[in-house]
Amino acid sequence: MDEATLEYYEQNAATIAPGYETVSAGVSALFPFVFKPGQRVLDIGAGSGRDMARLLSLGIDAFGIEPSDSMRKAAVAAHPDLSARLFAGHIPGGLPLTLPGPWDGIMLSAVIMHIPDAELFDVALELREQLAVGGKLLVSAPETRPDVSPGASRDNRGRLMIVRSPTQLRLLFERLGFELENQWTSADSTGRPFLWTTLLFRRSADSPGGGALGRVASIINADRKVATYKLALIRALCEIAMTSWASVSWEAGGVVSVPLALVAERWVRYYWPLMGSGSRSRDADEPSVRFPQINGEGKGAKPIAFRSVLSELVNECRPLGGLTAFARMQLEARLPPAVGRLYVRALRTVGSTIVRGPVQFAGNAQGKPEFSFQPGTQGTGRILVRGDIWREFSLLGHWICDAVILRWSEMTARLSEGGVQAGTVINLLLQSAEPYRQDPAIREFYTTHRDELRCTWTDKRPGAGLDVDHAIPFAFWQASPAWNLLPAAPSVNNAKRDRLPTAALVRRREEAIVSCWRLVHGAFPERFLRDATGLLGAASGRDWERPLLAGFVEAIEYTASMRGADRWEP
Repeated sequence: MDEATLEYYEQNAATIAPGYETVSAGVSALFPFVFKPGQRVLDIGAGSGRDMARLLSLGIDAFGIEPSDSMRKAAVAAHPDLSARLFAGHIPGGLPLTLPGPWDGIMLSAVIMHIPDAELFDVALELREQLAVGGKLLVSAPETRPDVSPGASRDNRGRLMIVRSPTQLRLLFERLGFELENQWTSADSTGRPFLWTTLLFRRSADSPGGGALGRVASIINADRKVATYKLALIRALCEIAMTSWASVSWEAGGVVSVPLALVAERWVRYYWPLMGSGSRSRDADEPSVRFPQINGEGKGAKPIAFRSVLSELVNECRPLGGLTAFARMQLEARLPPAVGRLYVRALRTVGSTIVRGPVQFAGNAQGKPEFSFQPGTQGTGRILVRGDIWREFSLLGHWICDAVILRWSEMTARLSEGGVQAGTVINLLLQSAEPYRQDPAIREFYTTHRDELRCTWTDKRPGAGLDVDHAIPFAFWQASPAWNLLPAAPSVNNAKRDRLPTAALVRRREEAIVSCWRLVHGAFPERFLRDATGLLGAASGRDWERPLLAGFVEAIEYTASMRGADRWEP
């Protein structure tokens, strides 16, 4: 728990606890409808003990934890029957061994706003581990706080007070397999001028996602389909939602803002194979557009806006080794000057096309725009996505991407009027990620330092052979950030294949993982911190190890939950 917040409750328990006891409404009014007599329910952050006492009065087998010694003493003084049920503890990582799960219900009443961003996913993951399948999770949090300045994270009393939108909290738990059963908005029970949201989740045994695909299908199918732009935008947003979610920002009103640059970079990768695979027409003197991406392009009509500059970039890189060489040089930040200049031009033109095309015109079946644009300085800006749409991209992104690629290939075949088969286009669209699988620089570095290394997962010497393992398999992320590339014995890497390490294995091997990161960071500091920033969404400075480890665990668990991936231990 945040130390300043804990200190506030320690110093002010004598006045705070009696005030809480005078409140008769609040979240406790929901208890008879949420929990059943005889169920084991854990109250996290029990405060004055008011809610625990109410649960006990309903015949519920309630226990609680509270990190503040002063608040626990006040709770027991007001409710003596809590003396054997209320313990010191906190989350994440601070549940007492005397309170083992699984629990039929867990509640966090006015707690989650005190949890720092860096610990939020760990808290959600721990709640899932502690809650029985079918168990209920009740979370209440402030939806508005006038005493917290815009952009600030503390109230006027110094307490950590992070106001998160209900959509953001819903997504946090749904990513881990919780189903939202109900949601309420209410005024503050003490009369303060702000609103509270209470969310009721059920832990499901099934994979998350539900039936959200229909909403996105409406967006895909809404217009006349004269260009592939909207498909490229949706594919990019889904990939960012699945692999770079920390790079986006949750804005007021539950809107998500996505850096335009992240989308433009992916567009260059998607369209590259289509630009570089043209062939000549029957008239050998006149090249034909083999893979048209806009209506009429194959008949000599105006081409897509960025075809010229992207074709120049493709041609410039062809003698260097094509997209594979470009990907390697880009990862290592050593693009030749001519290539770098063309790449900057391509990103600028692609970005302008994104803003003036699909961001402006993409809508759903009712014609309602789903995206907008927030301009930035020096040509930057952010794409604004409705929170409910972002939720769908996050939960079903892998299915949506597959559907988009299939639709893209069919559309290209139609635009070519028989000049190209859809299967050929599918192969090209899938090629856009393959060059990013291998990372010769890190592989060579590990090989050079083989005598200093042990297998990350088994702690054994790798011997003469050494493999580089994608901790999160490439099949799921289709990227090779430096933090995801770990040395492994060939037999271990072969056994792991496209499986994710278990949470227990990652916890056991934390020091080995961080030790590898330190080595790579020392050899490739700019590259490593850039990749870490891509996962964490903020500049990674001197103290990067703990946040990166937390982000690494989050990425693994999120991928496992979303993709239904098998887990592995040696």
